[in-house]
Amino acid sequence: MDLTTSPEQDEIISSSAAFLRDRMPITRIRALFDEPSNVDDGAWNGAAELGWFFLGLPEANGGVGFGLADEVHLFREIGRGLATGPFLSTVLAARVAAFAGDAALAEAIGGGQRVGIVIPGSSTLIGADGSLTGPLQLLDCEADGLALAVAPDQAALVRVSDLTGVAPVACIDPGVRLCRADAAGVAPIARVTADVDPVQRRGHVLAAAMLVGINEAVRDLSAEHAKSRVQFDKPIGVNQAIKHPCADMAVRAQLGYAQSIFAAVANDEGREDADYHAISAHLAAGEYADLSAAATVQIMGGMGFTFEHDAHLYCKRAFVLGQLFGGTSTQLGRLLDLPSAR
Repeated sequence: MDLTTSPEQDEIISSSAAFLRDRMPITRIRALFDEPSNVDDGAWNGAAELGWFFLGLPEANGGVGFGLADEVHLFREIGRGLATGPFLSTVLAARVAAFAGDAALAEAIGGGQRVGIVIPGSSTLIGADGSLTGPLQLLDCEADGLALAVAPDQAALVRVSDLTGVAPVACIDPGVRLCRADAAGVAPIARVTADVDPVQRRGHVLAAAMLVGINEAVRDLSAEHAKSRVQFDKPIGVNQAIKHPCADMAVRAQLGYAQSIFAAVANDEGREDADYHAISAHLAAGEYADLSAAATVQIMGGMGFTFEHDAHLYCKRAFVLGQLFGGTSTQLGRLLDLPSAR
């Protein structure tokens, strides 16, 4: 198993990083915090033109034909840049539409139609036919758009307009739009089972990749501050209370990346334990990002607690990404139920 990056993957990393720096800098992301939409339409359409939403879709289904291991590098950069918008759910939704046989819908999503994601409540039911029933939350959904509902055995697309009581609520992350809603047997417009395409597995891996990007970003932010912030004529990084947490961040970033890329390769190679490694990657990267982002706030001192500093944004995004696909407790339960965990 080769976990080193290929020339094509290096190009994905460099081109996506450059695009995000140019089209979605943190200043632009902050400017959208108080806007109705958290998406810069120009940047989003630019991402669609670059093929981001079709990157991992097989060529036979109209995609670019890259593997999940290639998508991991794209989503690392999306996480690192705190890019706003439903990148993850839109990429997964394109797969659902394509594998469900709706080529027109898949083409529309790949061309930039945004798709949010359903966060089921404790009493939400996803039926065997993909229908939704019960209270739920919606992340980055549009009133006239689509939402992706994901379960371990299937994934489905529903119309937001078919839900009732859709109302915006405040989200801890100002870069995310959150709504609550109710569903009463809402039928999907497209559905795919896990034996056809394991959508949730891919979601775990790509969420993990975004969390790895967050960990890498706060590692770099903290290390640079430790080198440039001078007290008593010495950089604060000479103190063990600073340099040890920075070193811990570097270790966590590498561990999270290693688990994420291994999980992606396990999926691409069709290993029987691919689900185990995918969930493990999401859990590990989430914990590492939480710890590193919190440590960054401390290393930054007084300014780290201010809204004007970016440290808290990484903390909040890491928290939100950890809630996807059931949250930590649900993910742990699923992990322990897998044959690979025994």
